[in-house]
Amino acid sequence: MVFMDVLVRNVKPETRLALAERAKTHGRSLQAELLELLERAAAETPPLPQQFKLQLATGNSGNDSTWSRDQIYQDEQ
Repeated sequence: MVFMDVLVRNVKPETRLALAERAKTHGRSLQAELLELLERAAAETPPLPQQFKLQLATGNSGNDSTWSRDQIYQDEQ
């Protein structure tokens, strides 16, 4: 397991005080409270987006010309 430090900049003083009060009511240090909040947020993994089926159709434009990949994309793959 790899641990890392996280630095959060520009926290408003009122936010810091509110978090410190929250930590105090839970009997934890500010560090422990922040870790708990981060771990809880990470556990609330949002559901993966539903898979969409893509239906492709071709149509006849009446034009018989053929185009190469280079003409369409104008790149070198």
